[in-house]
Amino acid sequence: MANFLYLSDVFCPWCYGFGPVLERLCAEHPDLPVRVLGGNLVPEPVSLAQLQEDSPSLRDFFIRLEKTTGRPVSAFLRLLERRPDLCLHSPAISVPLAALKRLAPGQALQQMEAFQESLYGRGEDVLSRSVQHALAARWNVRAADFDQALAQDATQEQARCEAEEAAALMGELRLYPTLFLEQGQKRLLLARGYAPYATVKKALTAALAGTSDQAAQGAACGLDGQGCC
Repeated sequence: MANFLYLSDVFCPWCYGFGPVLERLCAEHPDLPVRVLGGNLVPEPVSLAQLQEDSPSLRDFFIRLEKTTGRPVSAFLRLLERRPDLCLHSPAISVPLAALKRLAPGQALQQMEAFQESLYGRGEDVLSRSVQHALAARWNVRAADFDQALAQDATQEQARCEAEEAAALMGELRLYPTLFLEQGQKRLLLARGYAPYATVKKALTAALAGTSDQAAQGAACGLDGQGCC
């Protein structure tokens, strides 16, 4: 049985942009479930103020992302001014995602995208427990159950193992988003970085047919957590 294998990160804006592309592919191929592994794009806590200091053209980048992907980022641009103290940290967000996987299985893609939409689409602090509770409620997960799952060693171990698996699959060039077609022990690269639907669809069609074709390549976040381009 084949499935999609998606390597993403809540804090990856190109992953946020790639969401509708993958959703369309999934709708066209309900026979291909999605396995999602969270990444480690931001290995150490970084504030929005620090991001802007390190990347003076950050606003221009997000405007380009919106034009390229069609996904709105105005709420996040306002967040840059309103909450310069807000931090991004991939290991801290991986545990809430692992908790949701355990409490509401089979919805990993929707859960990842919900966190990305919360941050980039609505300008919310996804590391806030109240925001996480609201997101968990979409899958009828009670706040108390969510908090209990967060504290469990098994949840934290799952988050750690998934990040390690994602890093191993990417190798030295860690770019988000990355999409594979997984067929047993065989993995065919479909896309590395953001690419439009038609380009990724072509790569998927070739992979399913067993013919060789180049994977879609595009703008990405990564290279060992050094930012987006």
